[in-house]
Amino acid sequence: MGAGAQSAVLRDLQKAHGKLQDVSRYILPRDDLAIAYATSDAVDKKGVAIARGSSVGFGVDEPIVKTLLTVRRFDPSIRSAACIRYEDDILATAVETLRDVEVYDPEKFPAGISTMDWGIASVCRKGVPLAIANPESSRGPGRICLLGTTPEEVANRILIISQRLTYIDI
Repeated sequence: MGAGAQSAVLRDLQKAHGKLQDVSRYILPRDDLAIAYATSDAVDKKGVAIARGSSVGFGVDEPIVKTLLTVRRFDPSIRSAACIRYEDDILATAVETLRDVEVYDPEKFPAGISTMDWGIASVCRKGVPLAIANPESSRGPGRICLLGTTPEEVANRILIISQRLTYIDI
């Protein structure tokens, strides 16, 4: 992928990440929100850009990148992903809003396989959902990974879930 295409990915990613500056902190993961966007031909982390905090760039080794690359094996049109916190009320709101949410139990993975790769692949075999959730386990904190074709689409889903949670709390 050329420099022009990479620049377009970075520009779109920064624009979507900027929309999320006022999102409810309640839905953010402990390590802050990261949103990823893959080039159309991405096959490894070098082809995936990440925006987290004030930094943006390609080639970062983060779980969201691995998640996105695994999902792309099942549906290459999915080029963007971001994870929000897993809490029962957040999951319920995501299910109500998106309807197409799959959950996997990280405690039930087969030995010798990456939990995340197994979990993502296990729910994508029937088709890639709009979100994939895994509850907190001995393997790590829970998360809900929102998927989309563009970072703007993913950012909009995060905003909708955040706004619905805020509305429910009022």
